[in-house]
Amino acid sequence: MKSPAALLRLLPLLILSTITLINADEVYSKTEAANRLYKQGKFEEALKLYEDALLLSPADPKLKMNKGSALYRLGDLESAEKSYEGALSVKEKKERAIAHYNMGNILFRKGEALQRQGDMKAQEQYKSALEQYIQSLDLQPSDYDAKWNLQLAHQHIKQMEQQQQQNKQDKQNKDDKQQPQNKDQQQKDKEEQQQEKDKQQQQQQQQQNEKEQQKQQQQQPDQEKDTDDMKKEEAKRIIELYADDADSLNKPPKKGIGKQQQPERDW
Repeated sequence: MKSPAALLRLLPLLILSTITLINADEVYSKTEAANRLYKQGKFEEALKLYEDALLLSPADPKLKMNKGSALYRLGDLESAEKSYEGALSVKEKKERAIAHYNMGNILFRKGEALQRQGDMKAQEQYKSALEQYIQSLDLQPSDYDAKWNLQLAHQHIKQMEQQQQQNKQDKQNKDDKQQPQNKDQQQKDKEEQQQEKDKQQQQQQQQQNEKEQQKQQQQQPDQEKDTDDMKKEEAKRIIELYADDADSLNKPPKKGIGKQQQPERDW
């Protein structure tokens, strides 16, 4: 992918007539020196002079633009964006077009940085850059660089949209692939839960059976005792019934008593 056309455009400083002549000369001299340093690639030194000039003329949007350009070249995109936000109110149409163009470049670079990190918020930066290029072209329709950068921003937006769609499709495919596995796992978990439940029920039933056996074992001596008591009672009753014959029952038998008695004849 090609890079945006041109670097940020440096504006020559025009001093407002309301500034005192002494301040105007000092601001002018600092700005001219900063511009020379900027062109030599000495951006840190140029930035320092732009900041000094802004202390003398803090409301000058053109100085803010030049400061933002130096910050941009130093890689401080956040500070460059803030500096340019205060420069978009410049009155001159051409210079306002440049301000929007440069702001578009700053936002474009922020989008590239986010995209390299895999951050989908890069798309928002590209869209913001696109809007800045459009505003620049509204003010200066013949600006070829702005048209070129506008096209690049649009291409990046489309690329990000396609990437989002692909990521969404990949996620859906992954979910569809994992779904049967999830169902199998759920069924397996359900079967294991049922087995555990059956096991617990068996244990409970076994414990209940053991309790019943213990109870029966405890009751059996009582039943045997009751049976013995019944036998004793029966024996006592029999003795009472034959109490009158107790003496004869206990006497030894006499001789000849054992002879068999003959039945009477039936004549």
